[in-house]
Amino acid sequence: MDKTIDFLLRRLGAIGKLNAEDRDLLVSLPFRRRRVSKGEEIVAEGSTSSSCCLVVTGYVHRSKVLVTGNRQIFSLHMAGDIPDLHSLHLPKMDHSLVATAPAEVALISHAAIQNVLDQSATLTALLWRDTLIDAAAFRAWMLMLGQAEAPARMAHLFCELYVRSRLVGLNRENSFALPISQIAIADMLGTSTVHANRTLQDLRLQKLVDFERGRVTVLRWRELAELGMFDSSYLHIMAGVVADQASREGTR
Repeated sequence: MDKTIDFLLRRLGAIGKLNAEDRDLLVSLPFRRRRVSKGEEIVAEGSTSSSCCLVVTGYVHRSKVLVTGNRQIFSLHMAGDIPDLHSLHLPKMDHSLVATAPAEVALISHAAIQNVLDQSATLTALLWRDTLIDAAAFRAWMLMLGQAEAPARMAHLFCELYVRSRLVGLNRENSFALPISQIAIADMLGTSTVHANRTLQDLRLQKLVDFERGRVTVLRWRELAELGMFDSSYLHIMAGVVADQASREGTR
């Protein structure tokens, strides 16, 4: 059986309950896989989309670029995410969807998704919930960008990615893959590449994280979460999953 939908099932299973019929409906979705290179646009700002993009491997991001050439990355998406699910109702893109690193995506037509939603009120509610959680994460990130210093922003970013990657089974013990450039990290933090590099070095010196060969290792979770003022409640993870997460985090 094709494993393309597996990460989506894990993602949705972390925020709600799926029965066997719902899982079968998702697995039955027709899709077209596409490999994308680092920096390649998957969907361009201003274009009209007729499909949604499910991330299968790698990372993709939402971004906009000013006429000056300055870029802001608004969100980072990993396997199991559908970053343009909103295009079901807002097909004209007001931002670009770009591969942050080499990635593979599955393109699922709006018609196919709507057909599944017409058959399951549970999936309709769950995908709507996922979109609302995405908006909650955006609000949390805007707060950090507007009110926190660079070390706190970076710590918050690493904490969120650590939790999200664990939810879909991408972690390796206390580490997760992040094969992206420091330029991309700087554009997420709203700072210069030089400042982002200094901030990362500072987190290393404090022995909070290590970042080698595209992999972030969390060395001291509690201190990192405290620095980043990170509270995972905005991710609205199911209670049982949160309890498991907290018990593991408490060991570090």
